[in-house]
Amino acid sequence: MLEIVAVWLFDLTIIVALGGFVHLILFKKDEEMRRFVIFNGLFAYMLLIWVVLYFLGFSLKFQLSIFILSTVFLARYPDFLKHIWQSFKNFSRFDKTLFFLITLVVLMLSAAFSNLPDNESYYIQTIKWANEHGFVKGLMNIHPFLGQFSGWHILQTGLNMHYKSFTFNDINGLFFLIFIFYLLQFYRKNRQKSMYWFAVFPVVSVLTVFFIDSPSPDLPVMLLSLIIFDLFVQNFEHLKTNLFVEMFFLTTFSFLIKPTAVINVFLVLILWWRHRRQLKNYSLKLLIFGLFLVSLWISKNYIITGYLLYPFDWLGSFLKPVWQYPTQLMQYMAQMGKQESMALSFNTDLITGFWQWLRQPGIHQIVNPVMVILLILYPVVLWLKKQKINFSNPYWLMYLLGLFYFVSILFISPNFRFFLVFLLFFSMSIKAFSGQNINFKYFNLLGWCLFMITGVYLSLHQNFRLNNIIIPQPVSNLNARYLSENIDNFEYHYPDNPQLFWQTGDAPLPAVHKRQIDFFWQHFKMIPQQSQDNKYYYSKTVKIQYNTNFNTTPPNIVSKYSPANRHFFIYRTNPNLRIH
Repeated sequence: MLEIVAVWLFDLTIIVALGGFVHLILFKKDEEMRRFVIFNGLFAYMLLIWVVLYFLGFSLKFQLSIFILSTVFLARYPDFLKHIWQSFKNFSRFDKTLFFLITLVVLMLSAAFSNLPDNESYYIQTIKWANEHGFVKGLMNIHPFLGQFSGWHILQTGLNMHYKSFTFNDINGLFFLIFIFYLLQFYRKNRQKSMYWFAVFPVVSVLTVFFIDSPSPDLPVMLLSLIIFDLFVQNFEHLKTNLFVEMFFLTTFSFLIKPTAVINVFLVLILWWRHRRQLKNYSLKLLIFGLFLVSLWISKNYIITGYLLYPFDWLGSFLKPVWQYPTQLMQYMAQMGKQESMALSFNTDLITGFWQWLRQPGIHQIVNPVMVILLILYPVVLWLKKQKINFSNPYWLMYLLGLFYFVSILFISPNFRFFLVFLLFFSMSIKAFSGQNINFKYFNLLGWCLFMITGVYLSLHQNFRLNNIIIPQPVSNLNARYLSENIDNFEYHYPDNPQLFWQTGDAPLPAVHKRQIDFFWQHFKMIPQQSQDNKYYYSKTVKIQYNTNFNTTPPNIVSKYSPANRHFFIYRTNPNLRIH
C-alpha cells in the first residue's frame, strides 16, 4: 500500500502538471474549470504516450524526463497544486474522514490480487507490450484479445515505474479516488436541480467496487460517462462554452478508452446542435481536433489488427496488410462473444432468448433484471414528477438514448458491464427525483458503508495480507511456471496450469497459451508466426504434426527464476514439432 501511495504521488505530479498546461492554453483564468485539471492531465498524458508508442515502448528514462519537466512546471505555476490542497482543506470534517476511509479501502483493493479474469487474459499482456515494444504490427495474431489495446492500458503504461521489480497496474484505484475527490469537491456545494441526481452516487457505489483492483477500462468509462451525463443536463438549456469544450474532451477520452462509450458522442452532437450558433467559433477547431483523435484510433487499429475500424471488419478487404488478423478468425471470435453473452440474435425465439438472458448465472442474474425494471420504472417516475415527454427535456433524451443503446447491445454482446453506466444513471436519477426534499447525508453514508464493507471483504478474499501494507501483491495471481515453445519462427510463452483457456498471466512476451495454439490449429489450421525481419506477426496456414500431450515431461529444460514476477520460468524447445 505504501509503495502504491508513493507511485500515485509520482504520477499525480505529472498528471496535474499536464492538466495545468492544458488549462493555461484553453481556459486561462476560468476558475470554475480548475476542477477538471486532473481529468485533462490524464487525457493529455494518454495522448502523449499514444504518440510515443508508434515508435517505441515507454521507458523509465522518458517517464523520468516528463516527471522532471512536470516538477519544473509546477514550481513555476504552483497555483494548481494549491487549488487541490485548498479544495481538500475546505472539505468538512465528515468529508475528510470519509475520503480517508475510502482511500484505505481502495488501497487494500489495489494491493490485493485482481478478481477479474480479463486481467490475466489480456490486461497485463497489453500493458507489457506497450511498456516494452509499443504498437506492434499484427499483435492480434498472437492473442485475439490484444486487438483491443485500450487507451486506458496505454495510460497505465505511463503510470508504471518501468522497473521489473516495481511494476503496478493500479490505475483504477487512483482514478476512483480522483473521481470521489471531484464528487466531494464540487457536488457537495452545488445542489441545483440539474445536478441533484449526481449527489446520490454513494447509493450505487458498491457496483463499482469490483472494477477497482485491476486496470479494467469499464470503470473509467462508467465514471467519465456520469460526469458527461451531468454536463449534458447542466448545459442543455443554457450552455457555458468552456463546459462544452470540457464535455467534448471527456467524451473523446472515454471513446479512446473503449468504443462502447460511443453513446457520449451522441450527447455532444445533440448539445452542439442545440447551441450551434453560440459554438460557431469553436466548431471547426473541435472538429479538427476530433479528426486527429479519430486518426490516432484508426491507425492504432490498423497497426495491431490490420482493420481500420476494429472490432468491425468494415473496409477489411480495401486495406489488407500481410499482418491482418484472418477474417474467419474475426468471425469466429464475434460469434463466440455473442454466444457467451447470450446475444438475442443467436436465438430463433426472441422471447426464449430474452428469458434465458435474464436468468444468466452469477451477477448477471441480479443486474440484468434490475436493468429491465429500471427501464420500465424510469419513465413512470419522470411522468409522475411532471417531466414533459419531449425532445426538449434532457432526462427524456437520456432515457431514449439509454433504451436504444440497451436494445442494440442485446443483439451484439449484452454483457452487464456495457450497460452498467445507464443502470447507475437511471437508479441515481430515480432516487433523486423521488426524494429531492430529503437530506441524503445518512442515506449516502449507508451506501458508502456498504461500499467499504464490500471492498474490505473483496480484498481479503483476494489474498490481502499484513505485509501488503507496504508491498502489494504481484500484478498476476497465477501461481504458475511459465513454459516456452518454438513453432517455426515463433517462440511463445505460457503458464503451465491456467484456470481459463485464454489466460497468460505475467508470462514473458510474446505470450499465448499452448491450448489456444492447438485449438486454432485443429479448427482453422492456423498458427501465429513472426516475419523473417521480426517487424510484424501474422497468422500462417500450415500442416503441423506435434505432440500436444500436456502431461509429457519436455526435454531440454532450462530453469530460471525471476524475482520481479516471483515465479519460476521454464524455457524449452519441443523436438516433436514439425512444420511442412
